[in-house]
Amino acid sequence: METQAGTGSIPSARGIDAGKLEKELAAKWASETDAKSDGATAGVTRACVLNLIVYTTSLEGRDEVDALLDELVARHPSRALVLVVDREATEAKLEASASTRCHSSAKGAKQICGEQVTVEAAGPAVENVSTAVAPLLVTDVPVFLWWKDIPHYEDKLFDRLSELADRVVIDSASFDHPHDDLNRLAQLLADRERPAVISDLNWGRLTAWRSLVASFWDVADYKQSLGQIERVVLEYERPEKAPGEISPKALLAVGWMASRLGWELEPSVIRLKEDSASFGFRSGERSIEVALRPTKSTKRQCGMLTSLTISCAEGGEFYVGLKPEGTKLETVAQIGGRERSVGRVLNYEARTEGQRLSSELEILSRDLVYEEAVQSAARLLERLER
Repeated sequence: METQAGTGSIPSARGIDAGKLEKELAAKWASETDAKSDGATAGVTRACVLNLIVYTTSLEGRDEVDALLDELVARHPSRALVLVVDREATEAKLEASASTRCHSSAKGAKQICGEQVTVEAAGPAVENVSTAVAPLLVTDVPVFLWWKDIPHYEDKLFDRLSELADRVVIDSASFDHPHDDLNRLAQLLADRERPAVISDLNWGRLTAWRSLVASFWDVADYKQSLGQIERVVLEYERPEKAPGEISPKALLAVGWMASRLGWELEPSVIRLKEDSASFGFRSGERSIEVALRPTKSTKRQCGMLTSLTISCAEGGEFYVGLKPEGTKLETVAQIGGRERSVGRVLNYEARTEGQRLSSELEILSRDLVYEEAVQSAARLLERLER
């Protein structure tokens, strides 16, 4: 794969001239199309299947975004509007630069190219960023907002940009205050007046776990035991930014199980030592305890789910866990107190942020399962704070 990018800057103290940026991009496309550098460029196809607004807060983040967009261009040639924001600055700044971003799978092959406008905003000018972005959006294709930060309460810029988007992508793994931030996320999802839907890269990291847990219900011999669940224990790595709080991934996993199985949260919560917690649920006449606790291991990624154990009446037990090397997931089932047997061992390869974002850019519909899991997790936190 080859990627190429050309840049040009159009600074503006009062605002961004969208017309000048469009002219510069048109000139760059003309130059790319005519290029025949040593016969390596056989031609350029200009493509735009979506708009991608990227919000990041540091210049270091800009380099990370540039590398990630190189991953995306092959599958999702687009107009990327990268917003590099410095809210702490006292001096106003609003500048833009334009570039093309090209991909070719083999030397001499026709290149597929998207384009990028990078906007640097600082100080009071941050409030004008959404006004600058709107005229630069390509019409008749979807708009995605990738918010590489926490959507804090009363954030007017987040509100304005999300109003422009068909879908907003966040990553709850980056929450610096997991409990408060997950509650904020639940409020955003509950606000049906917002036109955009929200998706979470961290939810994608749970896909393999959810698939393996759900697969237990596909085995006829297991269903009777699974109808008598008494206890669920989830272990997780401590979140690096908030080691005293429950990992967002663990909260989402519990919220998913409770919402899918129709468990009702009981009013009591038993606070255990340090940052572990135990919740009571009810399913019909049965009481179910769900315990969340950090693992003692410090070898894996922060916030990662490490094991999920379902204990049932009469000795039934079902387990999904990350093996010590961190690259495989293992399932184990036991029925009626019989010897435990390994069910499945699957490769668990961590995908890059770019690969996860690429998957989200193929979805426009609302993910109701995710939304219900978040709401269920938020109810747990509400009990925890009382």
